[in-house]
Amino acid sequence: MTDPQSIPDNGEDAEEQDILAVYGEPGTKMPDLVQLADRRREFQPWHHPVKQIVRARQWAALTKRLLAARTDNAPRVLRYFTLPGADLLDIRVLASVCEPLGVKIDYFGFDSTSSALEEGTDAEGASAYAPASASWVAAESALRQAGRITPDAVIHADRLEDIALADSHAAMQLSQRGTFDVINIDACDHLAYCPKGRARSTFDALEALLKHQIGARSPWLLFITTRAEPKLLGEPGILFQDAITQNLRMPQSNFGASLASCLGADEGKLATELASVWGTHDVRFLKLYSIGLGKFLLQWFHAQPNLPANVELASIYSYHVYGQHPDMLALAFRITPDPPKFFSPNVGGGAAVIPFLEPTRAAYVVTQAVKLQDLDQALETDAALRTEAVDDTKALLHSGNYDVDEWCKWLAGHERRPMVVT
Repeated sequence: MTDPQSIPDNGEDAEEQDILAVYGEPGTKMPDLVQLADRRREFQPWHHPVKQIVRARQWAALTKRLLAARTDNAPRVLRYFTLPGADLLDIRVLASVCEPLGVKIDYFGFDSTSSALEEGTDAEGASAYAPASASWVAAESALRQAGRITPDAVIHADRLEDIALADSHAAMQLSQRGTFDVINIDACDHLAYCPKGRARSTFDALEALLKHQIGARSPWLLFITTRAEPKLLGEPGILFQDAITQNLRMPQSNFGASLASCLGADEGKLATELASVWGTHDVRFLKLYSIGLGKFLLQWFHAQPNLPANVELASIYSYHVYGQHPDMLALAFRITPDPPKFFSPNVGGGAAVIPFLEPTRAAYVVTQAVKLQDLDQALETDAALRTEAVDDTKALLHSGNYDVDEWCKWLAGHERRPMVVT
C-alpha cells in the first residue's frame, strides 16, 4: 500500500490556479472589459475635430454661461432637446460643464437612425421605444450610473420632422414636456430638407419647437447646425429674404447700413447686390443666410404681441463637409423673453404706444454675423486650437470604445479635410 503522505496533494494547487485565472496574481489589475472588446472602426463626419470645436466652444461654453447666470433657487436640471447620435457625444460634452455646477441633464429628443425602427413600428411608422444599439446603451448607462442625467431622460426613435404633425407620436411626446433650456437642432442636411415619405420639413419642425417654447419665461439657447448653399434655400430661403426686405423698407432704421457694411456692399445698390449674394456660394452668402435666419426668428417672436422675445446671434461658425468650400453653418442664438409690460389707463383715450424694437435688435444680429469664423482655416492656423480639438476628440472616441489609432489613419486620409495627428 502506498503511503498517503507520499501522494502529492494536487487538489489545492489546481484550486489555486483556478482562483488566479479569475482574480489574477496578487496586486495585478484586471483589464477593463471595454478594453477586451473589439474596438470600433467606423467613423462619421461628426468624429472630425472640427465638430469638437462646435461642441466645446459653442454648445458647452454657452450652456455654461446660461447656467452660471441662473439664480440660486433655479432648478438644478438642464432641460435639453437633442438629436444625438449613438454615442451621445453632445450630451457627454455638456455633462462635463453641468457636473461641476451640480446640474443634471434631463434630455429629450429623437433618433430615427436607431435599429429600433427596424424591429417594430406603429401606424405612423415610428417606434414607441428608445434606440437600443449597443453603443447607445453603453453611453447612456455610463451617464446614468455617473449621476449626470435624470431618470426621465429619453430618446425616441421618431423623426424630428414628425413633431410638426399634430397627431403624430413625436408631437404627442413633445407636448408632454415643459419648455427647454437648450434646443440643439444638429441637422446633417439643410433646413428645407423633407425626409422621404414625410410631409413636413426640418424647418417645419423648427417652427413647432418655437411654438413649444412660447411659454418660456427665462433665457434659453437655440443651436442650429445646418447645410447652407444657394441651391438648397427652398421655402426657408424665401422667408429669410422677405424678412430682410421688410426691414430694409422701414424708415429711420440703420439695418440697411449695417447690412451693407457686413457684406462689403454699396448701401445705395443694396437690393441689387443682395440678389447676387443669395445666388453665390461664398462667405458673404453664409453671413446673409445667418442674418436671414436671425431676422426670421426675431420677426416670429415679435409677431407674438403678448409674448415677444429678443433674439441674439451669440456664436457663428462655418466649415465644409460636402464640397471644397464651407457649406455647414453652426449657429447659436440666445433668446430672451421680454418681461410683461403694464400700462396705466389712458386718460385721454386711444391705444397705448408700444415701442417697436425689432429693427434695432436686427441690426445687432448683423453686427454679430460679421464675426463668422471658418473653423477649417482656424484648425490650420491655430496650433493651440488644433491640439485642443484633437485631444478632446481622442478622449471622447476612446471612452466610446473606438480604435484611436485607426481614427488617426481615417483622419489623415479624409477626403476633404485631412489632418495628420500622432
